[in-house]
Amino acid sequence: MGLSVLVFSWVWPCLAQVRVLRQSSPLTPVSILCVAALSLSAWVEPIVACPKDCFCAPHSNNVLCTNKGFTRIPAGIPENTIELILNENKFTNTGLTRRNFSGLRDVENLYLKECGIETVAVETFSDLIHLQRLDISRNKIRFLADFTFRGLNLKHLNIDGNVGLQLSIGAFAGMTTQGLYMHECGLRKLPVDLMTPLNGSLKILWLHGNNFESLSDKWLYFFTSLGHIRLGGNSFHCNCELEWLFAFYKSSNSLFSAEDIPACGSPSVLKGLMFSELSADDFRCQLPTFQNVDAVFDSKMGKLSCTARGDPAPTLYWVRPDGTTEKFYPRDLSNTAPDAMTPLQKSQRHETQGVLFLTGVKLEDKENYRCVASNPAGNVTFSLNVAWPDLRRNTQRLPPVKLPGYTRDAEGEGNVIRDVLETSSGSPGADGVGYKNYAGDDSGVYDWGSGGSSKAGGNHMGQAGGGRDNKGPVRRGGGGKGSTSDSGLFSTVDIVGAVMGTFVLTLLLCVTVFHFYYRRRERMRQEREEHHYSVPDQLGCPHHPQHQYPLPHHPLTHSPVGVYIMGEGDENTVKMINHHHHHHGMECPS
Repeated sequence: MGLSVLVFSWVWPCLAQVRVLRQSSPLTPVSILCVAALSLSAWVEPIVACPKDCFCAPHSNNVLCTNKGFTRIPAGIPENTIELILNENKFTNTGLTRRNFSGLRDVENLYLKECGIETVAVETFSDLIHLQRLDISRNKIRFLADFTFRGLNLKHLNIDGNVGLQLSIGAFAGMTTQGLYMHECGLRKLPVDLMTPLNGSLKILWLHGNNFESLSDKWLYFFTSLGHIRLGGNSFHCNCELEWLFAFYKSSNSLFSAEDIPACGSPSVLKGLMFSELSADDFRCQLPTFQNVDAVFDSKMGKLSCTARGDPAPTLYWVRPDGTTEKFYPRDLSNTAPDAMTPLQKSQRHETQGVLFLTGVKLEDKENYRCVASNPAGNVTFSLNVAWPDLRRNTQRLPPVKLPGYTRDAEGEGNVIRDVLETSSGSPGADGVGYKNYAGDDSGVYDWGSGGSSKAGGNHMGQAGGGRDNKGPVRRGGGGKGSTSDSGLFSTVDIVGAVMGTFVLTLLLCVTVFHFYYRRRERMRQEREEHHYSVPDQLGCPHHPQHQYPLPHHPLTHSPVGVYIMGEGDENTVKMINHHHHHHGMECPS
């Protein structure tokens, strides 16, 4: 830069001298010196400015600004820059936009590693038509939207080290690259459709150090077009779903780095073993088994629930009597790291529950409902024959039967019937021994049917309930746990009817009793009015009034002639007793 200033300081006075030379022909020493200065300025290459604190190598178009404490992309970057290195700066403006690079059309290599970048706008780099390498690794980028890199034709794209990164399905749409580096991003799922725009151009794929447990077999076609793959450092769940990857590794192990061989993170018997130490027989799946079946009914609605466990977690189907189905998928725990799972999540990791609600039911004969559990190991079916509630009959219930190995206590839980009674392996639709289960809680009637499973040669569940008869009606214990005594069960309508009937009968009985009581009393009153009580003629002399005795008014009187008269002053009852003395006779005087 100093040389340019010096030459310029010479050239400016010489311009004035040139004007003088045009007017006077003789050459002077000053004129000769000016001509030499002008000739020198013609071949001296101009030197451009370099951003402050950056290093710009002589005779190159590279700008090095690593770890200079920049809080943003510095100004003054030459337009003819080919390589721009801005690594390890701490940008306070954490978003990249197209405007940041609009004047750098000649840049071929752009490095923005560890700059605290959080967002990258769509088409941020679309003006960098000569860009070959883009490194935005080890930042804090959480999401890359569709068409983020549209217009780029790269040799290498580094987005590794952005922990928690999520990519839209079209993040790579409109671009090509020969190498894609997405290692150590904490990825747990990566749909193969995301890579479709790179099919044909991509040759190097690094996915090591992520949290993948499984990869779809759709990746097989994509992997066959690659020249180098890194998948080590992932906790792969080595079951039959990953057998394709093991087979690909065995047939194409030259594509994998010798120091970065894929390994198993689960199941426990295979944990830590590398693919080079395994065989195809180690990659197995487990046939689903039913853990629990619940049936809850009342007179208006029913609820059927079944839970099945397998490896991998099965998909459940409830099949209605008319053939329609309802599908239930396994819980999606793919975004939760195994170490971050709660004990409940770990226990439910390989379980699926399907709940079917039944409304608008009709009183008909038995209806068959089937719960089908399916995974790559096969299908298992549990059949349930249901007799809908009938308010006109009493029903009974057996104690719940538990599955082998299932410890949940279902007794004393109201009108909930729990646990699968039996399933068996075989061809679909195979008959199995079942239970009829009648429950009278709130007029609920249940009829357990037969269990069967498809997938020949698979595991099956043994008969539950010990040596109990599988065909007896379900009973409710009346004398404590394990009691089998019968007791009548009544619905709400039955109870209300009984209470009202008792009331009506009691009322009729009371009316009848009071009716007879008042009739009896009325008859006695009439009898008192029709009879006159007096001393009989034989007790007095009709011709001699002095011998006539009035009706006494005391409860008990004694006559001198031996006649006793007992009476009650209340005139309700008058009794006369005639007693003649054996030794004295009474004669009326003449």
